[in-house]
Amino acid sequence: MKFSIKKLIFIFILTSITKNALSHEYWINPNKYHFTNNEIAEANIVIGENFEGSPIPFVKEYFKSLNLYTYDKKNKIKGRLGDIPALKIKKMSKGLNVIQVESAMNYVEYNELLKFEIFARQKGYHDLIKKHKEKKYPDNFFESYKRYAKCLISFDNFDGNDFDTGMDFELIFLDNPIIDLNNNKRILLEYKNKILPNHKVSIMSIKKGNFKKEIYRTNDNGYFELFLTNDTKYLIESVVIIEGSNKKKDNYAKWHSLWTSYTLKTPNK
Repeated sequence: MKFSIKKLIFIFILTSITKNALSHEYWINPNKYHFTNNEIAEANIVIGENFEGSPIPFVKEYFKSLNLYTYDKKNKIKGRLGDIPALKIKKMSKGLNVIQVESAMNYVEYNELLKFEIFARQKGYHDLIKKHKEKKYPDNFFESYKRYAKCLISFDNFDGNDFDTGMDFELIFLDNPIIDLNNNKRILLEYKNKILPNHKVSIMSIKKGNFKKEIYRTNDNGYFELFLTNDTKYLIESVVIIEGSNKKKDNYAKWHSLWTSYTLKTPNK
């Protein structure tokens, strides 16, 4: 009986995730960003757009890895099936801590080219439909995708740095983004552990209820500079689209997209 209930919950959650797949943006949203004393950090994993979306319940099979990085130490984050918020962190180290999430492989089916063309253009791939047609791919096809997300939280103080967690697609702050807000912060974009130059990055922010979205591009050295303002919540996001495996095990996916996001909030002062 217990197995049947768990199986039903699992099917319901995966169905919900699939329905939200075309919403695209995927980020970690903690209950707060700066902790003191013995507070427990809780965080939703959200699918949506422009900082609005639906939380994903915890499903072990949906995640390839869930970790907390502190001072170059990696600790696995565990959860229970169906939990919302999905992540609960009872122990952090003083200073900066980084929550890291990597999803398992997922798939979305397109029944027409228009939706995929809109998505590809939004992410900076204006010639992808032309390539799709040149390869004589059908209008109905599968795209495989993986999500990579990081979130910066702190405990007691803001000392420390961001971490390169080794994900296939990752944003990395080269400067501490929480202190010394009078200076620009450099943010590196890596793909397969190599810098990704001249690539589109979206920056979404909310300050006192005001939403703003800006577009940046990495320079020849694979990073861009961002001026952060105090008491502001940020969602930084980028996408890479490559050819899919086109193999049976991947639903003959014609294209594969990798998503990376980074969330953080600057302090009040």
